[in-house]
Amino acid sequence: MNLPAKKNNGYLELSPSSASFNYKLEYEFFSNFESPHTRKSYRSDITQFFEFLKENFKDVLGYAEVERVHIVAFRNWLTDNNLAPKSINRKIAANSSFFDFLIEKSLVDFNPCSSIKRPRQEVVQPTNDLSDDQVSELFTLIDELKGPGLLHKAVLYTLFTTGIRKAELINLRRKNFFVRDSHYLIEVRAKGGKQLQKVVHPKCAEVILEYISYLESSGESMHPEDWIFRPSKNPSEPANIIKPLNPKSVDYIVKTWCKKAGIHHRISPHSARASYIGSALDAGIDLYKISKDVGHASVKTTEEYNKRRQKMEDSPVFGLGFMKDKKAT
Repeated sequence: MNLPAKKNNGYLELSPSSASFNYKLEYEFFSNFESPHTRKSYRSDITQFFEFLKENFKDVLGYAEVERVHIVAFRNWLTDNNLAPKSINRKIAANSSFFDFLIEKSLVDFNPCSSIKRPRQEVVQPTNDLSDDQVSELFTLIDELKGPGLLHKAVLYTLFTTGIRKAELINLRRKNFFVRDSHYLIEVRAKGGKQLQKVVHPKCAEVILEYISYLESSGESMHPEDWIFRPSKNPSEPANIIKPLNPKSVDYIVKTWCKKAGIHHRISPHSARASYIGSALDAGIDLYKISKDVGHASVKTTEEYNKRRQKMEDSPVFGLGFMKDKKAT
């Protein structure tokens, strides 16, 4: 098996041996992650740390010379730059994983990220969700879309009625949308490499099928391995539109149509996920079932998405059995 062409990723200069050896080391580490999104984010986080070292600790020349004080300095630098606690913890976790790998390779004796105090993961700027009425208004607006507009319609219906992440939507292939026991399902690869199968709402399935039918009637093929959501045009390669939708295109679709629907607060594709979870919780669906459905490792993560205000009359105080016969005077 041939390795991909060598790239300069910043931290390669810290190789304890030859550049070629270090590149093989890097290839082995990153190729062990199944998710392209994980590989990309880990590469970015690790590169950022070693670039920070190169800029601020010029005497550190090898992996074995990295100490806890360097990780602490990196953490404090990220904090001073107003990075969210969740992002800081992710960057430390990425570097910790890399140093665990170096320990396995006998290139360092300890992990400098261990015992580092990490910031509490309080949400600095929570994801805004949409109310049920706002989502209904949005759907009413896009239900009139036809032709090329069916891409936007299918993207919005899929995001809001399945709660999948943007990356999961982009990577959906035709083979991942199928029928079982008279119900349409989608299969997605979620965070951590988990495979999720989700039931698709009949209306959403109808919209996706309408979109696929439009593509096929326009002469575009739709083989099992082809991506469902693809660009309608490709300025750099006009002949190549059988490719996954650009993440920025998904952002544009969500923000544009929400604005047209009169929703002007900060909205992102993740708002659709938050709306899906919030609406399901409001409807009284079991928290654990929702958590499993969206691929959360813990129900605590799912609870964080419940940002909708609870009605005063729903307070537990009004359900106290020993207060039923007590009336205000």
